[in-house]
Amino acid sequence: MRELMALLSRQAFAGYPDEYLLARLRGRRAKLGSEHHSPAAVAGMTDADAWDRLRSEYRWVYRQMNAGLRLIFAPLFLWFELRTIILCLRFRRRGERLQAAGLLPASLLAKRVQQTLETEGEPATVINDLASILATVAEPYRDLGELYRQRGGRELEQRFVTLYLERMTVLPLHPLLQEFFRALVDMRNLVTLAKQIRWQVNEPQAFIRGGEITPARLGKALTEGTATGLNALLAALPDMSVLPPDQLNPEQQLYGWLTRKVRRLGRDPLGIGLILDYLWGCFVEAHDLSLTIHGQELESDTLRAELIR
Repeated sequence: MRELMALLSRQAFAGYPDEYLLARLRGRRAKLGSEHHSPAAVAGMTDADAWDRLRSEYRWVYRQMNAGLRLIFAPLFLWFELRTIILCLRFRRRGERLQAAGLLPASLLAKRVQQTLETEGEPATVINDLASILATVAEPYRDLGELYRQRGGRELEQRFVTLYLERMTVLPLHPLLQEFFRALVDMRNLVTLAKQIRWQVNEPQAFIRGGEITPARLGKALTEGTATGLNALLAALPDMSVLPPDQLNPEQQLYGWLTRKVRRLGRDPLGIGLILDYLWGCFVEAHDLSLTIHGQELESDTLRAELIR
């Protein structure tokens, strides 16, 4: 886990005792969702504002943690920072270096990672340098520069996520974080399965290893090519409803399923689950704010149906 910590910013402040942090988070968790997600409530906000708020809150939580909690939660903080890395690389591929740099002030990424993302140079050079740094987490990251040259940005982003999640499912994480990452892998794989069935694409190699649902079972459902196999896998998930026969997009239902799971983990009496619940709740808040900002022209019922809460 030390290799993950090295990719996050160093904190001079030693943090507070667990009991103090948990008390603060209980109060802050109670306020999550109190913000009304309506076009009027987000007037003047941008999508960047919503995600900057999330990054700033994560920085605050990370700073309050003591060294033990930072070590436990480093895999989760770094997972959320993958989004920052991917967005920076998109900007770099478009030649928008300053826009990439603008994402970093609120980021938890270590200084050397930030410097790599904002330094001058061609995108391929930036990706090569970044791949060398990330190889400390998973050695196959070292090949990302070659992948980018051969397959382009879409494949690069997919590989970024896959390598990270597969690595997290084999590391000796805290049991609650292990459970979270396995569920996250299942969620992403089922969304991928639904998209491939809907678009009549057959790419079984796109499935991520490490979830409760094996790639073999996902591949079998993909071969069937209908909603039947997908629904059978969805029905096997605890507390997950089956899709209507004419629908092949379970992403929103799966987000809800994962959120309910995290809330159950949040009842952990030792407090690790509460912190996990709060961090995920902050992500949900940013996700819903972003949807509301982009969907201001939609009918309120249509927009409400898209929110995770």
